[in-house]
Amino acid sequence: MKKGIIFKAVVALVLVVAFSGTALAAKTIRISLCNSETHPQSIGLQLFKKLVEEQTNGALKVNLYYNSQLGGERESVEQVKNGLLEMATASAGPMTTFNPLFMVLDIPFAFNDYNEAWMVADGPVGQALFKSCEGVGLKGLAWMENGFRHTTNSVRPINTIDDFKGLKIRTMEAPMHVETFKLLGAGPTPVAWTELYLVLQQRVVDGQENPLANIWEVKMYEVQKYVSLDGHIYDPMPLVANLDWFNKLTKEEQVIVEKAALLGQNYSRAVNAARERYIVELLQEKGMAVNEVREAEKAKMREATQPSIVQKIKEKVDPKFIDQWLSAIEQARKDIKAGL
Repeated sequence: MKKGIIFKAVVALVLVVAFSGTALAAKTIRISLCNSETHPQSIGLQLFKKLVEEQTNGALKVNLYYNSQLGGERESVEQVKNGLLEMATASAGPMTTFNPLFMVLDIPFAFNDYNEAWMVADGPVGQALFKSCEGVGLKGLAWMENGFRHTTNSVRPINTIDDFKGLKIRTMEAPMHVETFKLLGAGPTPVAWTELYLVLQQRVVDGQENPLANIWEVKMYEVQKYVSLDGHIYDPMPLVANLDWFNKLTKEEQVIVEKAALLGQNYSRAVNAARERYIVELLQEKGMAVNEVREAEKAKMREATQPSIVQKIKEKVDPKFIDQWLSAIEQARKDIKAGL
């Protein structure tokens, strides 16, 4: 309890000090990010900053705060919701705290590749998910890239579902992530992102799961041996704004912000896609053993997890929306196969 009070006090102090004077102007856009300035989502937002400032002739100023300077993902989105910040990015897991519909992104092994995921996120059902954020005071702007989540550990490579058994795996503080790893046979342990490296270093857990960009960013090669490319969850980073703040912008400014967000989104996707293979090579050079899980084995993992997770999510949110999401995935798959 005391730690929580101290943390909130520190965040409040940082906000007061960092944003005093002219920084508190109504047209300042402060964005909280949990990753470093070299992460794909950060690079996308650097383009966003450039475009917004140039196209508004400086009427809108964008300040980017990396590495959870203003708090973790959940804390940052809460600040946006309460009007203490203009914008933040967060993984789908923390977003479910504010909008349970984001649990659709927690469905394991839902997407086969990036093209499927992007078509769904950018399509009507993905935009409906963003629209639903307005009910909790948030404006969904773009899906900054984070990537597919993979599993690392210090015990053995994961080639089959049986290889999960007995492994203590750190997950995000997201109920469906925890449940997925239980169904795979592992022992899931929710740990905050900011504490991840330490718990791996101290061998509190055997492994963790994250996109390749994050695996490289936090130097997991120093505390982990094996990287198994299972792609169990596609995990974009929604960029959300305070709805009241956004509505107070001029119509012209709103258009500039929305277009810049989409361009930043697409740039972050291109950056991530281009460098993932390179990251694999770098991890191998650092001594990590990397293996790709075969499709037949992924199918077994999907069968062991997806039906149960879908049912659990339907018990918590509108089942019709879940069906629409799954139908959109199937349609995207057909369209890609047909070359559309």
